[in-house]
Amino acid sequence: MRYSLVVHLCGVLVRLFGAMFLVPAAVAVGYGEFHDALGFVLAAVVTLALGHVMRRAGGESAEEAVERMRRVEGLAVVSASWLLIAHLAAIPYAWAGVGGIDALFESMSGLTTTGATVFRDFSLYGRGVFFWRSMTQWLGGMGVIALFVAVLPRLSIGGRELFFAEAPGPSEDKVSPQIRRTAALLWRLYAGLTVLQVIALSMAGLSLYDAVCHAMTTLAAGGFSPHPLSVGGYRNPAVEWIIIVFMFIAGANFALQYRALARRDFRILAADDELRVYAGVVTLATASLVLALGVGEGVGATVRTALFQALSILTTTGYASVDFQLWSDQAKMVLLVLMFIGGCAGSASGGPKVVRHIVLARYTLQSLRRTLHPRAVLPVKLGGRVVPETILQNVVVFFLFYLLVFSFCTGIVVALGADLVTGLTATIACLGNIGPGFNQVGPMAHFGDLHPISRVTLTLAMWIGRLEVLTVLVVLRPEVWRSGQWTADGPGSRG
Repeated sequence: MRYSLVVHLCGVLVRLFGAMFLVPAAVAVGYGEFHDALGFVLAAVVTLALGHVMRRAGGESAEEAVERMRRVEGLAVVSASWLLIAHLAAIPYAWAGVGGIDALFESMSGLTTTGATVFRDFSLYGRGVFFWRSMTQWLGGMGVIALFVAVLPRLSIGGRELFFAEAPGPSEDKVSPQIRRTAALLWRLYAGLTVLQVIALSMAGLSLYDAVCHAMTTLAAGGFSPHPLSVGGYRNPAVEWIIIVFMFIAGANFALQYRALARRDFRILAADDELRVYAGVVTLATASLVLALGVGEGVGATVRTALFQALSILTTTGYASVDFQLWSDQAKMVLLVLMFIGGCAGSASGGPKVVRHIVLARYTLQSLRRTLHPRAVLPVKLGGRVVPETILQNVVVFFLFYLLVFSFCTGIVVALGADLVTGLTATIACLGNIGPGFNQVGPMAHFGDLHPISRVTLTLAMWIGRLEVLTVLVVLRPEVWRSGQWTADGPGSRG
């Protein structure tokens, strides 16, 4: 692996990210929050300067080597840039008075679209800060790297390694043969849906500010809300129904949606195995919650609440329309199961993804049949196509490491004083980029009272989970770094 290329590209991405701070700075100025605006300007200056230094440190040879970037270098750039950008995105929180660990936690929660928060008192922070929380989720929803690949012609070839290192799901789902065009088309769809939701929420009665914040965090499957009681604080059924529709969209494959719209053939959606299972899980979970909750408040209200929370947890958005911490254990069990599923591959959702569960289930059945018929040829199929053996192995390995990271982080959180339910749900909420858990980290609570080491652990879990576990674990292998040199090319740089 060529260190100079990794440093150079991280610098390019960091420098581009620096311009993002100017948007919340303008919002803060618009609301007369000049102290917060100064913090955003400071963050922009620091980020731009650091990006420039890193870009220059890589040297001209690194710039020329971008088109020959290898997969491991793409993984390293994505992992390192996400971690570095999260630290830089924390500067405005620190400026607003949030402690260092908490500022990084909030920043990582935003960029990874987790939605877990350490904010105890929302009245302490201005509108610019809450806009920044929502904006970081919007950027992270489709992927910060994918955004920059879309706007950087120079990364149109080497950017393929960055895009697929960051893109969620077990396969490379392209809508265009050119990776830069793919990223641009998906971002265009993403931005268009965001604008559409802003209009819908504004018509439903939300202020423009609240509509923009919730649209950004809904399409990103993020869940940050400027209201301390989340969506439930607005007490507006129309808003909840609009968010339900867009949460479902955010949890579906964006590339699949684009193809259906571009060809004007919505049979493409009905024919997709993963989307059908995704819709089926939503339906089953909603029905189960309705049965567990009862219809004491009316059938319509109960169905709306059940559907909202089922989608919120399954898509890893993490909004709350009610305090589901008060629900029965039967209802909580439904939500706990959904936490381990996630949305569709190629969506803004976190979690293991529906398609992996489909592949794993079919692979398990195939293994059982092979035990009975050892000579039979029994391929695993998805969408009418045979799933390659390498994909099957990757899915099994993913689940193995996902559970190992989950167990390790849970052990740390519980060992440092959290009760078992809090430890389990806090970890899966962060590793799966969901947001709220149960007990101490319930939907109307926060993560701020957990032990500082627990918050650091969960911050790392968010980072690992957003990059789908293996991206980070591969880069952390010692041989990857021992095989590298600073030169952009040459002997010993085959990383």
